[in-house]
Amino acid sequence: MSHLEHDAAVVMGAEDLSRLELLPPELVYSIFSHLSPFDLVAVSATSRTLYTRASADHLWQALVQENVPGIQVRTPAPCRSFKALYRAHDPYWYLPKYKIWFADVNLTGRLIIVRYDPRRGCIEGYQLVAANRSRTFQPWEANRNVSIHHFDPLVQLHMDKTMIQLDAVDSADSLAFDSDSPAWARFNTINLRLVRSRTSSMEGNFSRSPSPASLAPPKPSRLLSERQMQNYTDSMYATIFQTRVLSSDEISFCASPKFPYGFIWPPPAIPSGHRVFGTAAKLSGGRHFKPETRPSSRSDLSDKAFAIKTWLATRIPGRAVYNMSVIADPLAVSMMNLPLAVREDDAVDDALDDEASIRMQIGQELATYATLDPKLYTPTKEKPFRGIWVGDYSGHGCEFLLVTQPDDETPFDAKSIQPREEESPDEFEKRKHDETVYRGPLEAVKLTGDPNVPRGEVTFRVADLGERGLINICQYEPFEGVRIVKSQGHVGSTGFVNDSFIESQLLLISHDRLAQYWSEFGHVSFLQRVDIDGFLAPA
Repeated sequence: MSHLEHDAAVVMGAEDLSRLELLPPELVYSIFSHLSPFDLVAVSATSRTLYTRASADHLWQALVQENVPGIQVRTPAPCRSFKALYRAHDPYWYLPKYKIWFADVNLTGRLIIVRYDPRRGCIEGYQLVAANRSRTFQPWEANRNVSIHHFDPLVQLHMDKTMIQLDAVDSADSLAFDSDSPAWARFNTINLRLVRSRTSSMEGNFSRSPSPASLAPPKPSRLLSERQMQNYTDSMYATIFQTRVLSSDEISFCASPKFPYGFIWPPPAIPSGHRVFGTAAKLSGGRHFKPETRPSSRSDLSDKAFAIKTWLATRIPGRAVYNMSVIADPLAVSMMNLPLAVREDDAVDDALDDEASIRMQIGQELATYATLDPKLYTPTKEKPFRGIWVGDYSGHGCEFLLVTQPDDETPFDAKSIQPREEESPDEFEKRKHDETVYRGPLEAVKLTGDPNVPRGEVTFRVADLGERGLINICQYEPFEGVRIVKSQGHVGSTGFVNDSFIESQLLLISHDRLAQYWSEFGHVSFLQRVDIDGFLAPA
C-alpha cells in the first residue's frame, strides 16, 4: 500500500476505501487500460489514489499510440507527460488515426495525408501529389491502332505547403475531458495579437493589457468547433473546423440523386455510414459556415470529417489596425468585447509596428474533408484489389482513386471448389486461386478528379471479375497472360455534363497494377497502387 493509500486509510478507515483502491496496482492498471480517456478522467476525480493510478503515463501513452499508425511514439515531448500530450491535441487525434482525407474542393478535389511528428509533437497534413515521369507510348500488338500510354508515377507529399499543422501546447489550465466539453487548451494555443476596435480607433486609445474578465474563454461549443492553425507567413492563415454528424433523416431530406447530391460529403459513390454537410451546404452568405452545420457538443462531433478555411490577409494603409479575417471568424466575434483582440500567431509587438494599416481578408477557400473506412482500402486474400490507386488521365494528369470490392452477401467457401476429372494438381490450384480472387464486382471512385468527371464519382466499374465478365486471357505483348474483363468507363463533357458510361476493358496485370482499355478512344492507361503507410513516418 502506498503512502497515499495509508494516509487515506488512517483518516477514513480502511472500510471507507473502495474495493478498486485496495486492488494491487498492476490489476488496477490492467482494468484502466480498457477505459477511454474520458473514463480515465472521470475515475481520477473520485479519489486521490485513483487519480494517481489513472494518471499513469503508460496508460496515456497507449491512448496516444492507438491514434498514431505507422510509427512508435516514445516520448511526450514537447509536453511533460503523455496525458498532457493527449490533452494538447484533443479532440484532433482522429486526424492521424484515419490518415487519409479527401476534400470537396471544386471539381478536382484534394487528397491529404495527416500524420503525427514525434520530433515536434505536432499533427501535420500534406497534400499527396503525383506526376507521370514517362511521356512515351507504344502501339498494342493486339490492335496497332491502340496506343499504350506508359506510366511511371512519382507519388509524394507536397512538403512546400502545409495543409494542417496543430502544435502541442502543454497547458496546466486545460480542463478535464468532459462528455460535452473539450479541453480548454484550444484557447491557450491561440496567441493574441492587438487589433484596434472601431470604437477605440476613433478615440485613439490602445491597451496592451485587456482585463482578465474580458479574456474569458468563449463557450466550450465554440472551442470545440474550431482552431486556428500555424501559419508560415505574415499573411496566410488557416482555421480547422469541426463538423456535425448528419442523422439518416437529415441525409434523406437533403440528399439529391444527382450531382452535387445536395452537397452531402462524402458523396454516395463512396461507401460511408458517416456523412456531413459539404462546403457549399455550410456557407452562410457565401463566406462563413452556418452554425447548424457545426457541433454543439462532443456527442455531435464527427471524427470522420472536418473543414478548413484558408485566407490571405493583406495590409492596406489606414488609420487603424483592424483584422477583417478575425471579424469574419465566429470565435473572434465572441472576443470582440475586448478593446484590443485578435487571434493570430504573430507576436503582439508585430501588430503595433504597423498601427496605421487595415488588414483585409481576401482569397478565402473553404473545404470539407472526409476519410475512408480502412476496410475499404485494405486488401485481403479474397479481395486483393482494394486500395488507394493513382491513375493516368492523360491531359488531366494523375488522379487518385479508391478501388473497392464489396464483401460477399454470403461468405465464400473455398472448400466448395473441388478437383475435376482429368485435372492435374497444378491446374486445380490455379483454378481454385482464380475462382477465389476473380469474382464479384469491382468499382473505382475518384478521390481527386477533373472537370470532366469530378472527385467522388465512379471512374470505371466491373460487374463481375469472374467467368461472367471474362473476355479472354491476352496473348499479346506487353500484356501476355493478363486477364481481361468487361468494364464500363465513366466519361463526361467539361463541367461534368452529359456524362455516361461507355464499354471498356480492365486488364488485371497484378494486385498492384491495372490497366484500363478505353476502346472508344483507342488508348490504354495504367493504374498503380499507392503505399499510403510509406508516407506516415516523417523524414
